[in-house]
This record gives sequence, C-alpha cells and structure tokens, in this order.
Amino acid sequence: MRKPMSVLLASLALCSSATAFALVTPNPPSLNAKGYVLMDYQSGEIIVGGNQDAALAPASLTKLMTAYVVGMEIASGRTTWDSKVAVSENAWSVKFPDSSKMFIKPGDDVTVADLMRGLIVQSGNDAAVALAEHIAGTENGFVALMNQWAINLGMNSSQFINAHGLDGQGIHTTPQDMAILMRRIIEDVPDVYKIYSEKRFEWADIKQYNRNRLLWDNSLNVDGGKTGYTSEAGYSLVSSATQGKCD
Repeated sequence: MRKPMSVLLASLALCSSATAFALVTPNPPSLNAKGYVLMDYQSGEIIVGGNQDAALAPASLTKLMTAYVVGMEIASGRTTWDSKVAVSENAWSVKFPDSSKMFIKPGDDVTVADLMRGLIVQSGNDAAVALAEHIAGTENGFVALMNQWAINLGMNSSQFINAHGLDGQGIHTTPQDMAILMRRIIEDVPDVYKIYSEKRFEWADIKQYNRNRLLWDNSLNVDGGKTGYTSEAGYSLVSSATQGKCD
C-alpha cells in the first residue's frame, strides 16, 4: 500500500479579470494525506484544507526555507548570485550517500547561483549545507536564521534543525506554514522563485531533473514547487499554479 502523503499543498495564484460573478464551491476532494491546504496567492485565503495545522516532518520542503533565507541575503546585498562558495568537508556529497545531492566536493569552483539550482532543482542536501555555511559560517548558525525567519513570517508551528530536512528530533512544520512560506517566496524573492520552474540542471557532467513532475503536465499550469521524502515524513509536496490570464 502507498504511504499517505504528509503534506499536500498548492498555493494557487489566481490571475483573472475583475468582473464579479457567483462562484459555486464544490465539496473538497477526499485525499490520502496526513494534512493539506489550498491557498489563494493574492489574498492569502485558505480555500480548503484538512489537518492544516498538523505538525509533520517536512523532509526536503525544508529547502524552501533554506532558499528563502539565501534569497533574502541576496536581496540585502550580503551575498550575490555570483559569489564564490568554498565547499567544506561537511558539504561534500559523499556525506549524503543515501539521499539527493548535487555532487559537489571540496575545491569545486561553485557559485551561489549554481548551488541554488542544486538546492531547488536537484534537491541537493550537499548544496543546502554549502549555502548554509556560506551565509552563516556554520549550518547551526544558518538554522538559527531559518527559525527566526519562520517567526517573522508568522510560521508559528515550524521548527527547523538543519538546512536540508533529513529527519531528526524536533523538526516539524504544518501545511498552513508551508503555504505561508511559498507565498512569501513568490512575493519577496521572485528571482529565487523562477528557479522552481526549471526542469533540469547539470553539474559535474551529471544531468538531473526536477523532482516536481507536475511541471511536465501542461494542463495544470504548475509554475513551481518542491517535493520531499523521508521515512518519517512520507511523501510531501508544495506546489503552485496559475489560473486565468495574468497581466
């Protein structure tokens, strides 16, 4: 039997005309999920949800916060897309033998832009650690930034313990908090958000494809999102899509 998806979230950016018309709201679907929420991007209104405040392990959805923090550091001028990053032993891909990685190693000539694609497209745990150390000196220091940003954004039921989302004591978030975070990524760091629509990235002669397979389904108008999986979290997804005509 398939495990239930831990977090199923779609942040729906509605781009439609201002003409008023009556809406018939259908009953929400029955989902095999521990928790889910559907949010309207423009208003922040929750359209439908189930167990939306359930505390769940985030798996690689954690990397949404990692990317947000790095994006805000770029926006503040404390780093740039072209900044060179020293890859430490802690960020070496061999440290993550059974999980997703970008395949970086100490001595690589790598930039923040490269690592952000490794983080977002390839879901690289090694990229997450390299970025964390670049921004804060240590991964623990970066995690403190992640948790402070969670408070600032109103993600009151989230706690992060690392930059990548591998299971550990105390790590948790909720579907609603993930919806809040995705909405702020779209709004606050649009250059970061653009990367979520990229379908592939190559590093070290290894081409990897975005794990968000909804990007290949043209009927859904999906323009970004993040997937994740660990044994504790199960399968998780944050995704966004557009509806109507955008000006």
